[in-house]
Amino acid sequence: MVLTSRPPSLLRHLRTKRLPNQSNQSSLRLFTQKHPLLLITRTSSPRPQLPYLSQPSRNVLASRQTARFLTTENKNYVKEQVWLAAKWSAVGWSFFLLGVVALYGINQEVLERKTPSPEEWSFFSRNHFRCANAAVKPDHEYTDWAQVATEFRRCLERLEDEAIDGKGTTPLVPGMEHIRGINPSAFDVQDKSAAWKEGYFQVVMNCARASEHIDNMVLDTSRGIVFPKDVVIGPSNPSPRPCPPGAESAPREEDCEQAYAPPETFYLKVLTGVGFSTRHRVQAALAYANWLEIKGLSDSADETYKWAVDIAASALPAPEQVIDAETSILRVSEVTPPSPNVLTTATALATHRARSGNITSALPIFLSVLRARHAAPVDIAPPSRSEYRDFTVSDPTSTDIGAFFNIVKSLFTPPTYPSLPPSGDEPFLRLPANIPDCTEAELMLYIGEILFATAAPGREDEGLGWTKNAVAIAEQGVASDALPGNKNKCRACLETGIANWGAMVTKLLREETTKGTTTSSSSLWGSWFGGSDKQQNKMNWEDELRAVEEVRMNMVAQGINNKLAAAPQRTGTFIG
Repeated sequence: MVLTSRPPSLLRHLRTKRLPNQSNQSSLRLFTQKHPLLLITRTSSPRPQLPYLSQPSRNVLASRQTARFLTTENKNYVKEQVWLAAKWSAVGWSFFLLGVVALYGINQEVLERKTPSPEEWSFFSRNHFRCANAAVKPDHEYTDWAQVATEFRRCLERLEDEAIDGKGTTPLVPGMEHIRGINPSAFDVQDKSAAWKEGYFQVVMNCARASEHIDNMVLDTSRGIVFPKDVVIGPSNPSPRPCPPGAESAPREEDCEQAYAPPETFYLKVLTGVGFSTRHRVQAALAYANWLEIKGLSDSADETYKWAVDIAASALPAPEQVIDAETSILRVSEVTPPSPNVLTTATALATHRARSGNITSALPIFLSVLRARHAAPVDIAPPSRSEYRDFTVSDPTSTDIGAFFNIVKSLFTPPTYPSLPPSGDEPFLRLPANIPDCTEAELMLYIGEILFATAAPGREDEGLGWTKNAVAIAEQGVASDALPGNKNKCRACLETGIANWGAMVTKLLREETTKGTTTSSSSLWGSWFGGSDKQQNKMNWEDELRAVEEVRMNMVAQGINNKLAAAPQRTGTFIG
C-alpha cells in the first residue's frame, strides 16, 4: 500500500512554531558571532556566574559579576583620542608661547626706537631702562611713579656694579651706606664712552625726577607697598587721611620707612662726579635748584642757581670778559660771545630772583642776556627740518614707495644710538632775522612784566609794549615751520603773553574807569576841560581789550590751547 499524503496530525507537528505577529522576513540569529549584548552579563540573571573555585558569599551584590565596559576597541579609541588631544595641545601652547615671545620682542623693539639705550649695556639693563621710560605716561594719564622709580633704580644698580655694566667706574667715596639700594657716592665715569655717559646721566636724572614725585611717600615693609605719609597710622600722624575705597588698608608707622633716596642724592652724583660734560652738570644744577625752590628753600635755591652760573662760566677760556662774577650780568662783546650754557643759567637765575621779589637784581640780568643774544654772530647754517626727523628713519624720500621701503628696511635694521647734543661750551650763534626766536620772546615777557609791575602810575606803557612785542614774535614762531622743535615753547610763550597782555589792559581800563568816575563826581569843570581826553583813553583801552580777546579766540579756533577759553585771565611769570 502506497502512502500518497501525510496525515494532518503529522504535518501539524512538523510546522515551525512562531509568534502570531512574527514576520516571515525576520533575519536569522547567527550564534557563531558574539553579539555585544552577550559580552555584558546581566546583573538581573537568576543564575549568578562565579569565577573558578570562588568561595560562595551570602551577599547577593558581591556575588554578581562586574560588567566589562572597556573593551579592546574602546581602549584603542581612548588611546587615539588622548594622543590627538596631547598633540594638538602641545601645538597650541607652542604657538601661544612663540606668539608671546614675538609680541614681547616687537614691544621691546618699539620701545628701543622711542627711547634708545647704549649698545654696550647688557640686556637686562636696557630692559629696565625701556620699561621705566614706558611707564612714564603723558600728563593727562596716571603714572605709577613708584614703579618708575623701581625700574630706574634697578638699572642704576647694574650700571654702578663693576661685575655687570660698571666695569671701569669707581666710587669717589667708597664704603658709603646705601639708601634703599642706591649708593649715594658719586662715580668716576671718565673712562666710559660718550654714549654710556649719556645713558647713565639720563638714568640718574630720571631717578631724581621719580624721587621728587614720591618724596611724600613711605614704604610699608610688611607688604612692600608705597603709601602717602598722610594715611599712615601712628603717633606722628594723629588724624590720618582715610584710604580711598578699594585701596589697601593704611599701614602702621612702625612698619614704614623711607620709600626712596632723596632727590639731592642723584643731583649730587652728577654735580660732584668726574667725567660729565658741562651740559650735564648745568642741567643737574638747574634741576636741583628748582627742587629747592619748590621745597621753599629760596636762599639755598639762589646759591644753587649761582653755582650753575659758575659751572657754565668756568668752561669759557676767559670768563671774566663774558660775565660779572658778582652780579651775574653779562658783558656784551662781539669778540667774546657767551656760550649757550651761560645764557641759560643767567636766565634761570634772573627768573628765580624775580619770583623771590628781588626785581632790582633780576631786571639787569634779563636785559644783559637779551643784549648778548642780539650782539651774537648770526648762524649761517641754522638747524633745518631734516635734523628734527626721527632717527629711525633713514634716507628720506618724497615718494610713497620710497617711504614704504624705508619703513620695511628700518624693521630689519637695528636702531642706532642718536648723536649726542653739544656740550654748550661753544660760542652762541643767534638765528637769522627771518626765523623767529621764542627764547627772545620769553625774555621780553619777563622784562615787560617786571617793568609793568614796577612802573609809576601812567608809565605802564613801556611794560605793555614789551609784552605786545613778545606776543608778536611768539605768533610768528607758532606759524613758522622753520624750527618744528620749538613750536611747543612758542605756544606756551604765546599763551602766557596773551594772558599777561589781557591782564595789563584790564588793569589799565579799570584804573581809567575809576579815575573818570572820581573826576566827574568831584568837579563839574573837569567834564568840560578833561573829560573828553579821559573818555578817549577809556575807549582806546576797550578797543585794545577787544583786540586781545580776538587774538585769544583765534588761538582757541586754531586748537592751540583750548584751556584759554576757560581761564582767560591767567597771569604769572612764564617758565620756559
